[in-house]
Amino acid sequence: MSTRIYDLVDEARRWRFVRETLGPNRGVFVEAFQRIGDGKPGDSWCADALSTWLWICYQGPAPLPRTGSCAAMYEVAKQQGYVTTDPQPGDVFFRVNRDEDHAHHVGVLVSVDPLVGIAGNTSEDGLSSNGTGVFEHEMEPSPSLVFVRLPETI
Repeated sequence: MSTRIYDLVDEARRWRFVRETLGPNRGVFVEAFQRIGDGKPGDSWCADALSTWLWICYQGPAPLPRTGSCAAMYEVAKQQGYVTTDPQPGDVFFRVNRDEDHAHHVGVLVSVDPLVGIAGNTSEDGLSSNGTGVFEHEMEPSPSLVFVRLPETI
């Protein structure tokens, strides 16, 4: 059994210094995230970053898989009934292509009014799901956003 002992927003904020420094989707800390999420240098890394933060918060296995795949995380969240229509700070957000029900970006919800998130592999303005670092930014409400509430204990 794993219990979340650290706050996910606080943990994500600790990593706001991370930037791609060795080229696209590359850098010392980016590649550390990628190793934890089983990604490779050059791969998109938002899910790798979230995997790292969750592993720290739960001190081991978390409710979402340790992976570099947003789609794999999203599928588990749906299967486990974690999707919520009442988002709260600390929830996970996915950017989902609604036509295909395919997640392509993931991060952590910081606040709901205004809507603010923090994610890896994004841009400073939050408009890119293949950006250059970990950034906290306002988000526009959108049907492509799906929110997930993770249990405290698994």
